[in-house]
Amino acid sequence: MSPLAPISPWPPEEPAAPYPDLPLAKEVYGLLAVLLTYLAFAAYLIWAFAPSRWLDAVGWTWYPSREWAVIVPCWLMVVVLLTYWGYTALTALLTPGFDSRYIITDERSNIPIEGQGAEPYYWKFAEADAVPEVVDLPIDFVNRVLYPPRSRRRPRY
Repeated sequence: MSPLAPISPWPPEEPAAPYPDLPLAKEVYGLLAVLLTYLAFAAYLIWAFAPSRWLDAVGWTWYPSREWAVIVPCWLMVVVLLTYWGYTALTALLTPGFDSRYIITDERSNIPIEGQGAEPYYWKFAEADAVPEVVDLPIDFVNRVLYPPRSRRRPRY
């Protein structure tokens, strides 16, 4: 449609993106992070395995001792293992004991109170096909349903 037309299109057309072919900033930063990581790893491998005369010939005259090529990865592996063990120990420390009442229920449990009757007071205002409120089932009720009492059979003589 001509810009001189007296009628504008309805609905209005979306304006074109100023630079539709350019990538987003997150994509650029991600690509740079990946490329720099590969470059740093390649420099590490060259420093760790290339002979000193090759590095001197290229002009790379200052570099740390080759011991660090072994020490740093070993140290990082120990840090990772200690982190796993630390989180495992923290989980074991914060887990309640078997005799604790917090295994069965906690302060966020929604267990219906026995004294209030079969239904809460506000259910009388709900529609007939309304979905009831979600509640936690008491553990003794769950055990009675899952493991009903069995009648003991008397041995026949």
